[in-house]
Amino acid sequence: MVWFKEEIPRCSFITWTVFLKRLPTRDRLISWGISLPPGCVLCSNADESHSHLFFECSFAAVVWNHFCGRFLASIPSSVAAVVAHCDQLRGTHASRAVAVLKLLNQVIIYHLWRERNARIFRDVSMTQEAFFRVVDRAMRDRLLSLPAVAAPSPSLLELYLWIVSPYS
Repeated sequence: MVWFKEEIPRCSFITWTVFLKRLPTRDRLISWGISLPPGCVLCSNADESHSHLFFECSFAAVVWNHFCGRFLASIPSSVAAVVAHCDQLRGTHASRAVAVLKLLNQVIIYHLWRERNARIFRDVSMTQEAFFRVVDRAMRDRLLSLPAVAAPSPSLLELYLWIVSPYS
């Protein structure tokens, strides 16, 4: 789930640390004795933790729904839940989409972490629409950099565009 051919290394590293619950989220920093407000800077509705920041936060939920609505019946609750969903898709007609979903998972997690840090350290925030454009651009750039596949099967970029397109 973390290390695969289509990955973006910086996104893989952040996803790996999320999987291990090692990012310095506010709940971890507080447990180390650092005094800071515990609230999530993305939604201000709950205390920041790995599970909240990447999966339970209302900001994150809108992002997951925007990009994965066609393949996910509900927002994943963890990286492990995304792994389980990708495992279910293997061997089906959607098995080529697994690489796209794994990459999308990593890009969303990476950019949520960047947005969180921008809000804390630079006092700058993006709108949801701007955030969607950043994630979409990262996905398109990576998928365009991959070698083309045989003509009868869709490219990974075409699969991505199908996944994120409105339901037809």
